[in-house]
Amino acid sequence: MRQEDLEELKKPFGTLVPDAQVTKEKISALVKGAKKIVAVGDATTERLLGFGITPDLAVVDGKERRLLREYPRHDAKEMRCTNPAGTISQAAVDLLKKALVEKKPVLVVVEGEEDLLALPVFAMALENSVVLYGQPLEGMVAVKITPAKRKQAKDLMDRIGVEKHGGV
Repeated sequence: MRQEDLEELKKPFGTLVPDAQVTKEKISALVKGAKKIVAVGDATTERLLGFGITPDLAVVDGKERRLLREYPRHDAKEMRCTNPAGTISQAAVDLLKKALVEKKPVLVVVEGEEDLLALPVFAMALENSVVLYGQPLEGMVAVKITPAKRKQAKDLMDRIGVEKHGGV
């Protein structure tokens, strides 16, 4: 992976809300009117649920900063996939594509690592959806899905060598 792509992956893809400002009111305002709310990461999902916000799709791996933890459970259809660390597997993309069109909330439990799976979600989520994920040691990032964000995600996936991304 090129250094520039690695740097781009480390930068927030949307609006960074510093940890001290992650409140129910702030996050509720960011997701207000969203077509779908997507949470990527265990801590992000747990925080949303704690605020009384049930994501339409939550993607978790039972780890936080590489340490095992209990993944947040809620009233959602559970689906599972495998996605090795540092990759975006075709199986994960295919499952996320199915999960994004479900009418009821879905919890995708990833065997491996969910970190990079925000990228295909950015590329496939409905326009005006909001994807939230954690920025380690900084806060929570909210990404409003627009055609420009979709293109940015697809371009980055192409550059980092994600050969196939299921028609994303």
